Amino acid sequence: MTAEDITIELGSDPSGGCPCCDPEACYPQGYVTRGGQPHAIYFADWDYGASGAVELLISVGNWEKDSKPADRCAAAFRGRLADGVTRWTGFDAGLSLWRDVGMVGQLLTDEEAAREPDFRQLAEAIAAGDARVQKALSETEGTSKAMLRPVHRSGGSFAAQAAPKQSEPD
Repeated sequence: MTAEDITIELGSDPSGGCPCCDPEACYPQGYVTRGGQPHAIYFADWDYGASGAVELLISVGNWEKDSKPADRCAAAFRGRLADGVTRWTGFDAGLSLWRDVGMVGQLLTDEEAAREPDFRQLAEAIAAGDARVQKALSETEGTSKAMLRPVHRSGGSFAAQAAPKQSEPD
């Protein structure tokens, strides 16, 4: 696969995030063609605080009209821009925001996705071809790398607690 084979087509624009915990969250999506044929779809998300990363879920496989989710698989990445270079780190797609979107197919672990270089190339092509992702990478550069997660308290309220450490980008 070469960059010339890949075309990024923008899908839906970002919509507002969660009103209680992340009003800045964004969920744009897009489509990838390779050699003029449907090849992948992607979902993106980012925030400007706790994670300081852009998250992508990329689903690759057969997208023809009669295809089924079993004809596809999906990988998840977190991207961070530092010193003008974007670094993508794979993570278990079963932990992504889109783990329940059945049409994306089999959710790969980071180890499984690493064996498929097509995914990392697609993440780079999406970052280069989707201005929304480019802007998010730029605007999240230098923001916190500390992940927070909501923790339910017995009284019904939530509190933020540091999430388990994620590995740093390659």
